[in-house]
Amino acid sequence: MVAEGDVFTTDRPVPVGTIDGWCSALLDELAAVERELWLVVAVTLIVDVWLTHVGLQHGLHEGNPVMRAAIETFGIAVLGATKVGVLGLAGVTRQLLSDQRGVVVPLGLALPWVVAVVINTALLISL
Repeated sequence: MVAEGDVFTTDRPVPVGTIDGWCSALLDELAAVERELWLVVAVTLIVDVWLTHVGLQHGLHEGNPVMRAAIETFGIAVLGATKVGVLGLAGVTRQLLSDQRGVVVPLGLALPWVVAVVINTALLISL
């Protein structure tokens, strides 16, 4: 029998509260390393801007059309300034969230910026 409020994940029902518990536990684990996540954000910000600059010098093109136009108009510094602005907005947003939920802010920046650094590095190695 399946009780009302159960969610099927495999062949057995899992109470909805269990998923909430897993998410809460994951957020608690991530909150324990939030400072390290912010460090990853800061390092990847710098490395991404630098790798983008190097890639542009070697004939690669910025993938984001809005940022491409901004870089062509104002130079590579606009990429760094934009990222620093995003970082500032993220810091303000982080202050508005609880300790447990706030960890999603640096995580949300770190993941795509790490991916961008990996892609940029792979593109530069392939030149």
